Amino acid sequence: MSTFAQAAQRNPRNSEPEPEAPKVFEDSDSLSDSSEEDAAEEQGCLVVTVQGPNGPGRVAPFIAIIAKQQHQARILDMAQYVIEDALVFSLMLQHGAVSSIALIRELVSTARHLNLKINFSFPGNGPEARLQAPPHSGVQRQRRISFVRENCQAAVKAKAQELTVAIEMLVRGALPAQVLRDTLGYLSDTGSKMLEIKQSGGDRIVVNEIGTKLSLRVRCPSGVTISELQLHLQAFCCKYCTEVVVREWEGMDRPNGKSLVVFGLSDVLCPHDVLDEVLCESGIDPSVFEETGENSAMAKVRALKGKDARCMQKAAQNLQFTPGAHLVCQSLKELGFRLALISNTGCKLIVDRAKKELNLDYAICRDLEVAEDGAFTGHFATERKDQTGFVKLDYLKLLAEREGIDPRNVMIVGTFTHGMTQGDVRMTLDTYGPVIHFHAPALQNPTLVSVLYLMGFSGSDVDEMQSRHKRVNGRHTSPKVVPETAVLQSFKTEEGVLKFEMGTDGRRYLLRVRSESNELQSLVQLIETLLPYCEAGQCSVDRIQQVTMMAENALIGLSLDMVGQDQQAALKDIIFRCHQLGLSVDWDEQESEQTMPPRTEQCIVTIVQNPCLKATVLGQVFQAMASLQVDCTRFERLSDEQSFAALQITAAVPPVSEGDLRAKLLAISKEQDVDIAFQRDGIDRWGRRMIVFDMDSTLIQQEVIDELAKQCGVEETVGEITERAMRGELDFFESLKERVALLKGHNSQKLFGSVKQNLLFTPGALQLCRTLKHLGYKMAVISGGFMPCAREVQRKLGLDYAFANTLETDKDGTLTGLTVGAVVTPQRKQALLEMIAQVEGCDLRQTVAVGDGSNDIPMLMSAGLGIAFCAKPKVQAAAEFRVNNKDLSTVLFLIGLSETAAQRLLDRSCEDDSMMHAA
Repeated sequence: MSTFAQAAQRNPRNSEPEPEAPKVFEDSDSLSDSSEEDAAEEQGCLVVTVQGPNGPGRVAPFIAIIAKQQHQARILDMAQYVIEDALVFSLMLQHGAVSSIALIRELVSTARHLNLKINFSFPGNGPEARLQAPPHSGVQRQRRISFVRENCQAAVKAKAQELTVAIEMLVRGALPAQVLRDTLGYLSDTGSKMLEIKQSGGDRIVVNEIGTKLSLRVRCPSGVTISELQLHLQAFCCKYCTEVVVREWEGMDRPNGKSLVVFGLSDVLCPHDVLDEVLCESGIDPSVFEETGENSAMAKVRALKGKDARCMQKAAQNLQFTPGAHLVCQSLKELGFRLALISNTGCKLIVDRAKKELNLDYAICRDLEVAEDGAFTGHFATERKDQTGFVKLDYLKLLAEREGIDPRNVMIVGTFTHGMTQGDVRMTLDTYGPVIHFHAPALQNPTLVSVLYLMGFSGSDVDEMQSRHKRVNGRHTSPKVVPETAVLQSFKTEEGVLKFEMGTDGRRYLLRVRSESNELQSLVQLIETLLPYCEAGQCSVDRIQQVTMMAENALIGLSLDMVGQDQQAALKDIIFRCHQLGLSVDWDEQESEQTMPPRTEQCIVTIVQNPCLKATVLGQVFQAMASLQVDCTRFERLSDEQSFAALQITAAVPPVSEGDLRAKLLAISKEQDVDIAFQRDGIDRWGRRMIVFDMDSTLIQQEVIDELAKQCGVEETVGEITERAMRGELDFFESLKERVALLKGHNSQKLFGSVKQNLLFTPGALQLCRTLKHLGYKMAVISGGFMPCAREVQRKLGLDYAFANTLETDKDGTLTGLTVGAVVTPQRKQALLEMIAQVEGCDLRQTVAVGDGSNDIPMLMSAGLGIAFCAKPKVQAAAEFRVNNKDLSTVLFLIGLSETAAQRLLDRSCEDDSMMHAA
């Protein structure tokens, strides 16, 4: 049973048929039909790690070997990272014990031929179990099989009991080793597990000129809270000019579109205190308040007593905004975010100007009281009437509830918690989404764009947002080529100045470290080894990445810059430390000075096959990509820990090869009966906000007209009309007219009541709709069927809109055999898609359409993501994307949502439903 089905079991009201999910060790490629016990005796587990120069076609030869039938091998998991031009990828295999030596020999021979390094390990035998471990030992095989099985089962239980968080860090300079060590050390002390460390090329200051970003995904033991993590990490990160944000991880790197972002005004959207502008316009110098130490809002308001209130209008007209404010607000609005401003230092005229300028949804503030003579009274307007004052938390709660947004999806930007009690700070951090500290006066070159990085957006995301913003405003510039030495600078801390200057005689080393236990403390000790060299200005951590496979195998990459007389001293020490800790380590020297080229287009290949992905399929996919010089940069497992049924590949595809790759992948999809989708990565892919469905044979498994015909005893005649339409003898309107005429004389309520009771929803339909609803999608059913059934589907699945044909009835409720109103033709389906998008303020490129019939083709072609679902050949040929797996939840993979992410969202939906029913 899939994880989606498990959620339905917890909420039986919404249960529906689900396809049976695969067992962990069920092998569709295996030549044996023996029992699980026999399989354990005949098969073993092996982890293969390959490293060397990156380039197209590196993975394909190894997958081709694994796919050979004589090896009886199956891939259980895959992981990869790329730093600069260095590649590390790892495969966890289940293999035939008899053929294991032949498999290893062939893999070693291929690695040598490609000038790549390769090593092997056997999960469950400890770090000493390398190639010399007897792969055909029955006892050892049983231990390895049990080890992997236990880790898979433990991981599933851990998700329900532990907290998984995303930690975003942004430093306005190079990455300090000290803050890295302190962060990892603290997480290790809490007993947490590092699942991923990600730092893409665009996340470095040498590329974006804003800061260096580091993203961590961490699994924390039960009892650890968001507020505890945030407050502890912030305490030492601030010493190194580093901002840190902790949020609950929902299986996605970026925040979802159903979110509310609440900004402050003074020192946030505006680079200064807006009350200071009012003071200036009234002839008062704001600096006197800093000199007296009475720099509070109340003191400034009192000083305005008797001044002409028209100065507020002048201040509003001359209002300045923090650099990047327009870009941030415009980008978030396009993605469907709701935006609010809450300020206790502004005034209504100024706040209204900011709301209009930045296109905010809400603007709330205290206003200044004005007497009848037009002068300030020296008080806030509500100060005398209500002694409780201006409570920002109350407004936060009100806005979240009004928008129907989960409090954990409410993001706060500014100095919101300043002045709160410790209890209120903790409550805010644990109740709401990430609290992002931003105080413009404290920054040398403040830009609100830095907030996007802390929200979870990557450097490439921000780059695309900036490009779109420039085009919209009539300004477009090409990406700059930035030499590293032109950007890297020293940065100050409260404890002094930490310096690292990379000269032309410096060296860069890439370390590739592999740990079979994924103990965070080991990584802490490696960073500690570098600290003396970093503090002396002889070493700097340029990049760090870590990926983890399901059996706790961790692959770590460290790019280190060295200067000084003995540039290999730190390298020797860290290699020695790796050996002491039982870690596998390898290293290469790279070019120290690199010119960062403009970022290229990244594409996504999604592969789905139940019950598990076959090595033969993966072999063909990787071979097709290699033949077209496609460079794979990342693998992401989309299915859960218990099966390897869905994989997402991020790749750099030459523009001239996109068409050929699409054709090759389509051919593989048809030949192997596997779902493969190819699309460009970026905002359009994960920024979708609306989905429309066909009903018959899409959301439900039946054709409603056939069900009505059965009830009326005209099934055979309706079938003949359908066949004539399929032969092209009748168009859609004529066939509908003839079939509807056969229903004449039957009671509408009784007829549709019977059909509605027997509707069979397509497996995965409920889970898909509940998940998308939580993500903020607007959903509609647009059917060439009939309105009573469309309304029932809308009600059961929680859709926002329903469009279908309406049958005419007489005064007694008897069907007349005619339709009333506009008929839902193929062209009207397309028009309705466009109309709903317009009403929802959504661009067509942000829409998804799912259907199976030829009348859905115009709709599928117009949507940003048109999916032919178990469709007729004509529809599959026309649509760009296809799903032939009879589970609608597969659509989630195409929008980049993993099964883990979907499960978390379903869990939240169930929690919300439980709270509503309890209330």
